[in-house]
Amino acid sequence: MSSRPLTALFVLAAVFFTGCTGTWSERLAETPPQVRAYHGTIEQVHAAAQKAFKRVDFNVTRASIGRIEAASAIHSSETFADSRQVTARVQMRELEPGTVAVEMWVTQEVASQSFGGTHRTARRDHSFYGLYFAMLQQVLQEHGVPQPEPKG
Repeated sequence: MSSRPLTALFVLAAVFFTGCTGTWSERLAETPPQVRAYHGTIEQVHAAAQKAFKRVDFNVTRASIGRIEAASAIHSSETFADSRQVTARVQMRELEPGTVAVEMWVTQEVASQSFGGTHRTARRDHSFYGLYFAMLQQVLQEHGVPQPEPKG
């Protein structure tokens, strides 16, 4: 019997398991964040960002000035025998006095019994970005932080 099929199987297994390693930060580094700029101080934007996560039904899991991590509820499907959760990480930095850049990475985690395990995928395009950034702007406006007029 030829050893080629066995070698190919080991190579495929190595590639598969190599792709499953790595930290959340390493995977996020591969996907650029979506960025929006808002008027206000980092403290004002940070407080509004936490409130915006709560309004879109995300739980803040970690927070320090300029950084927030949050997660959606876990959605399970008996039909597909899996569960899904969206997680978001926000980082803020001052662009200039009175303007803060908000960078966001969104990741989707899927745990599946039929496909054997959990996998995490950083999402460059996800509907949550637009929803969250609009909610953040709304919260800032409610707190009296003026937003720039659209340029046109």
